[in-house]
Amino acid sequence: MNHQKGCVRMSLPIITIGRSFGSGGRIIGDKVATLLGIPLYDKELVQITAEKSGFCAAVVEQMQQKKPASLLYTLSGSTMEFPLQDQVFFAQSAVIRDLAKKGPCVIVGRCADSILEEEARILKVFIHAPAASRAKRAAEDYRVEARDIGDYVRKMDKKRKAYYDYFAHRTWGKTEHYHLAVNSDMGLDLAADLIVRAAKEFPQEL
Repeated sequence: MNHQKGCVRMSLPIITIGRSFGSGGRIIGDKVATLLGIPLYDKELVQITAEKSGFCAAVVEQMQQKKPASLLYTLSGSTMEFPLQDQVFFAQSAVIRDLAKKGPCVIVGRCADSILEEEARILKVFIHAPAASRAKRAAEDYRVEARDIGDYVRKMDKKRKAYYDYFAHRTWGKTEHYHLAVNSDMGLDLAADLIVRAAKEFPQEL
């Protein structure tokens, strides 16, 4: 029986979850990981990247929340020096690739779908929800004043889009880039169940 469970687990894809701000993507990802018995990586990636790269955790986290600068890099003598945000992204990308090699897992955000696209069998998911639902959840989770919540949600979405578009070289949230787009208004448990079913039935050749 245990052998059967092990076989099922190893046949699962890596699950990457992109999400609009306030859609409950982290919570859904946690539910999916629990139901499948596989690791979840979200904020955990900040500390792992810091430990592996030498960057402090605060810098890693800050660079993930910052709107990317231009594509320009500086030349110092014969050395090409990439912006700090790019360096942190490269370090975190290496961490994500290493984690994916260890077996099935759920990775939330961090352009993981793009990073792993050519290197692993992945189920790419995007979680979204209507603006009103996201504003309500954001107000509850982040304690933002009600009069400012709409602007706050739009600001966070804009940052995520800018980060993803810059590093993934494609448009954030565009459904053609994902296998499954899920509206979390159907309920977080049902959303997680749909992703779990998709993972269990995901074609071996993809």
